[in-house]
Amino acid sequence: MMKRIGMLTILLAFACGLVWAGDAAKMPAGNSPMAAMKDAMMKCYVCKNVASKFDEIGPIGMEAVQLNDGVEFRHWVVSNDPKKVAAFHSACNACSAAGQETVNWTDDRAKTDLCEFCQGLRAAAKAGAHISQGSTKNADVSVWTSSDAAVQAQLSGLQKKCELMASSMQAPAGKTSAEK
Repeated sequence: MMKRIGMLTILLAFACGLVWAGDAAKMPAGNSPMAAMKDAMMKCYVCKNVASKFDEIGPIGMEAVQLNDGVEFRHWVVSNDPKKVAAFHSACNACSAAGQETVNWTDDRAKTDLCEFCQGLRAAAKAGAHISQGSTKNADVSVWTSSDAAVQAQLSGLQKKCELMASSMQAPAGKTSAEK
């Protein structure tokens, strides 16, 4: 279990920014969506490892695909700039270390120190979701599946949150690094 969660904490950091999607309606007038998302991510023990490097990484593309028994999450660096890619991978490593620490936390601590989205991913993992993860030069891909209908429902809810967030982000001009 610890290895599974540890391997996938990279996903947690990027996907957890999606907590913003649920908080968008509460956002004060005048705040940009990205600033609000960064503020929310900085409050999460795992997500802050990415949020603190947003300026170094630049825009991150994301996609969440509903599968017949789960969901696939893909996040990528929009730029091919080696410095941005290095910052992306550094953030992934920091998130992995932070995520591994959360495995031994109590559920009460997870509720106070993790964002809602990270809590959802952690709950799906603890409920037995099968998680496969891989990285490319500029991207991170995670596939979360389960034969349990209740876990599939949890994963479907997380996919919908990702889809909402992705639709609110401006699409980059031209092909992304993940599409090349």
